[in-house]
Formats: sequence, C-alpha cells, structure tokens
Amino acid sequence: MREVTPESAAEYLRERGRVAPGREVRVQALGWGVSNVVMRVDVAGEAPFVLKQARERLRTEAYWVSRLDRVWTESAALGLLGEVLSRTDHLAASVPRVLFTEPDDFLFAMTCAPDDARVWKALLLAGETDPACAQAAGRLLGSIHVLAQGHAALSQGRLTDLEVFGQLRIDPFYRALMPLHPELAAPLQELIDSLQNPPIRTFVHADFSPKNLLVHAHGLTVVDFETAHAGDPAYDVGFFLSHLLLKTLRAAPAVEAYQELGVHFLDRYHEQAIPALGADLLPRAWRHAAACALARVDGTSLVDYLDRSRQQVVRRFAYKVLQGKGEPSFDLMSTLAREML
Repeated sequence: MREVTPESAAEYLRERGRVAPGREVRVQALGWGVSNVVMRVDVAGEAPFVLKQARERLRTEAYWVSRLDRVWTESAALGLLGEVLSRTDHLAASVPRVLFTEPDDFLFAMTCAPDDARVWKALLLAGETDPACAQAAGRLLGSIHVLAQGHAALSQGRLTDLEVFGQLRIDPFYRALMPLHPELAAPLQELIDSLQNPPIRTFVHADFSPKNLLVHAHGLTVVDFETAHAGDPAYDVGFFLSHLLLKTLRAAPAVEAYQELGVHFLDRYHEQAIPALGADLLPRAWRHAAACALARVDGTSLVDYLDRSRQQVVRRFAYKVLQGKGEPSFDLMSTLAREML
C-alpha cells in the first residue's frame, strides 16, 4: 500500500489520473479521529472532495490496530445510506457520496460537506448548545435506523462482518474494562452478547457522535462509517448519549444546556424510530451509554477534557446504571456531579 499524506496527495492524484495535468491542487488535513488520514482536496475549477485512507495502527497511546479494508465497509455504508435516505428529500444530502476508489491503496474519495460546515464537537466544547442540532441528530439517526431495516446489504456482504466493529468498539470499549472493573464483567458481557446477537437488526453507524456530525446551514452531514454494520440500533443511541453525558459533566455545575440537548435528541429519536423499533431499545441504549462513558475514562480511547474528579463521577454513574442501582438519565449524571465535585 502506498501511504498518501497531505504533502504527497497532489502528486498521487495526478499519477492516478484523478486530476488533469497542470491543474492547481491544494490539500489540507481534516478530522478529529485517530484511525485514518482524511484530507480535503481543492482542484482549480472543480468541486472540492475528500480523500480518506485507512491506517492499520491507530493514533492512540495504547497499541490499537484494525484491518485496512474497513474503508470498503465505509464505502458500502455510504452506498446503502445514499439509497435509503434518497426516499426522504430533506435527508438525501446527509451523507457523502463516493466518487472513486483506489483498491490497492485502501483509499477512496467522496463528496465534501458544505464550506460552512463545522464539527459539532468543536461547537459543544466551545459552549455552543443549539437545540436544533440535537433535534436534527435525533431525527437523522432515527430515520437511518427505520429506513435501513430489511435492506439486502444487511443480510449479505461487508456490513454483516462484525470483525472491525469488534476491533474498534467491543474490544477497546467493553472487554478492556473487564479486568479493571471485574464487578461489571457480567453486565458488560451481556452487552457484548446483545451486540453479537442483536434482538433487532438494522444499519448501525457505531461512531455516531458529535465529532462525526458536521453542522451547516442546510442541516447535518454525518461522516466516518468504518465501524458500520448490521446490528442493534441501541448501540448507536447509547454511544451518542455517552458523548452528551461527558460534555454535560465537563460543563458541571452549569449542566442545564447540555442536559437539554440530550432531551431534545431523545425526543426526536423516539418520535422517529421507537414506534417501529420498540420501546425496549432505550433501556439497552442507556446501558451502552454507561459502558461507553466508562470506556472513555478507563478504556483504550480516552477523552482529554475531564479531570480526575469528573472521571470518578463517570465511574460512579456507570456502576449505578450497569448494576441497576440508579435510573439512567442526564439528571443522574448531574446529581452525582453535584455530590462529588
């Protein structure tokens, strides 16, 4: 595999015939992630596009690797979602479109988000808490889960392979916690079992979080589908909630605005998806939220914005939820923050 960087991308594209000779090319690195190289390419006289290339070794302090061919899982996911979201006019442009692939180099190109797009994570960390973003996220995720149900790509092909999901989520987020928190081994194993043998099955993004939601004047664009698979939608809801819970805790004691984001997200998701998917999805989602939040302070991929006292709040929250000793909610996280900080 030939590794492509922002410094070498222009030459690479010319060699592959993707850019006409003599055209000016500008390349800049993008992204908050740890697992790929992502670059925006501006070619004179043409629409910008994004290049994405997988890396086997992830950029984390702990040693963490995953298969390079996960980029083709992402390509398959974009194809499925481009099809099902086209049924809903206001969501048709919510995912990028694949432009070309370079199979030997585990690289593909896709359409670019609008120029005014901003990463929602950056806005949240800057204190911007727009309820419309949370509402749009809930509607989008609920629509994806409902519209994708029964699609042929979920019963055969790349999206049925759970190996990369195991490498990037189950192992570092769940199994890595067991030796550190043996009291939680049983509930964590129950969650793993539910992911491997889901009670309901649809398209799962498995990295649906503020860092992968781009906010712009036309709504939201969701990116980064390399962990996508056919599985339990409760994981997506829980994973997203864990991010809002951590942002809420970071803001403590001024938690109200972040709590409201969680309420808005859940209200819109419930409205969009629960009648079709069943109310028992939400208790599973909260258990996943607790486990994922704990993984961000004690797992392989750690957040960098919580001090030690706030990390302790996360641990207590996770224990209460996973051991069934507290009603899971944003209020529970806020209550624990008031007691412990």
